[in-house]
Amino acid sequence: MSASSDVPFREHQSMQVTGRLAPTPSGQLHLGNICAFAAAWLSARSQQGRLLLRIEDLDTTRARPAVEADQRHDLEWLGLTWDVETPRQQARDYEVVRERLSDRTYFCRCTRAQIRAGGGTYPGTCRDLGLTAGTLRFRLPPGAVAFRDRCWGERRIDPGRFGDPVLQRRDGIYSYNLAVVADDWRDRVTEVVRGADLLDFTAVQMRLWEALGAPPPTWLHAPLVVGANGCKLSKSHNGLAIAALRAAGWEPARVWQLILPWLGLAGESLADALELFQPEQMRRGPIVLVDLVDDRVPAPQEDMRWRDALAP
Repeated sequence: MSASSDVPFREHQSMQVTGRLAPTPSGQLHLGNICAFAAAWLSARSQQGRLLLRIEDLDTTRARPAVEADQRHDLEWLGLTWDVETPRQQARDYEVVRERLSDRTYFCRCTRAQIRAGGGTYPGTCRDLGLTAGTLRFRLPPGAVAFRDRCWGERRIDPGRFGDPVLQRRDGIYSYNLAVVADDWRDRVTEVVRGADLLDFTAVQMRLWEALGAPPPTWLHAPLVVGANGCKLSKSHNGLAIAALRAAGWEPARVWQLILPWLGLAGESLADALELFQPEQMRRGPIVLVDLVDDRVPAPQEDMRWRDALAP
């Protein structure tokens, strides 16, 4: 698990399956993060592919070295190994990608407060104003986007429902929207595996891949993990942080006994499940943790009740 230098942009799909783990070092990893990372690990390994580690520390105001160190410990403790570590986002230059998209971008002066007051979705207010400064947005072309998810099947989504995405903030910091596509292109990622909260947003990213003239990766969205109130787990759910569970006496085998059934599998380790992994057999979720109480750390012997919200 060593770092490597940056690699050139790819113009054609790599023959080798390449996935990635992409933690954001702004909070402790929790069960929901690990569910998605496990799906990424199993998908790549089951196809004899390679797995990258990419630290997504684009937001310098939130990224914390101590949290990153904890996340690396969590991944290694659970056996979520990787083959190559790619350059972290803070070390990357996104100007080349911005320039490549320049004929499809425009500046916007609308504030977040104004957009929230108008309903929350940016309506394209500044599209044709010809501004020379402000937030940089990508001009989405009209029409729905069709794509296939390896668990959810065929999807057809109009990305316009999300509004024209921000590529660069007015303070100069590049956005996730630009960085994640640029990074996957640069790193020759052939499959993206992540949580189902981003399933429909795939349509926006497909438009960016299209604008770059690059073949997109395949898509696989793991079940979202939520509390009893239906709200997705966040890094503020300290009781379900992997570090907290470990400190309470949980072993990796107990974590996998809980998580692997969410992926349609059973076992006490990733190795136990590897040969039986089939993306279409994953639960779609959301996975509802029935007894979740914020900041309460469950004991390892506790029966963590859960249900699949979409299951009959």
